[in-house]
Amino acid sequence: MTQTVFRKPFTQQEGIPEAGIKRAVEIMQTGRLHRYNLLPDEVGDVAALEMEYAKWQGAAYCVACTSGGYAIQLGLRICGVKPGDKVLANAYTLAPVPGAIHNVGAVPVLVDIDENYHIDCDDLDVKAAASGAKHLLLSYMRGHIPDMD
Repeated sequence: MTQTVFRKPFTQQEGIPEAGIKRAVEIMQTGRLHRYNLLPDEVGDVAALEMEYAKWQGAAYCVACTSGGYAIQLGLRICGVKPGDKVLANAYTLAPVPGAIHNVGAVPVLVDIDENYHIDCDDLDVKAAASGAKHLLLSYMRGHIPDMD
C-alpha cells in the first residue's frame, strides 16, 4: 500500500479567489443571507449551494450550516446521540467540540492526549469503560492526525 504524505503547511491558508469574494459581496448586498423570504418556486443561494454540493459529493442531500459547531451538533443528532448520553472526545480541541456535545444535551467525557498531541488510546480505553460511552467525537488539531490502526 502506498501512503500519501501531506506536505503543505497547516498554518497557511490559501486566499479566497476574487470570483468568490465578488459573489459573497453580491449575496451580502441582497440582504438575503439565509433560506427565508423567497418567492414561491424561487431557489435561494443557500438551497442552490446545498444542491450543487450534494451533487458534487454524490449525495442525496446536503445541509448548509452557519458554523462548524452547529455542523457537529447536527452530526451528533444524526448518529443518535441523545440527552444524557456520554460522548468521548479528545481534550486537545476547540470549544465548539465539547460545546456541540453539551448543546445536544449529552455529556462530554474528555480523553487525554499523548506527547504528540494525539488522543491517548490507553486513556480512551479507560474512559470508555468507566463512562459507558457509546460515541466518540474525534477532532484533529493543527495537523496532529493520529494513526488509528
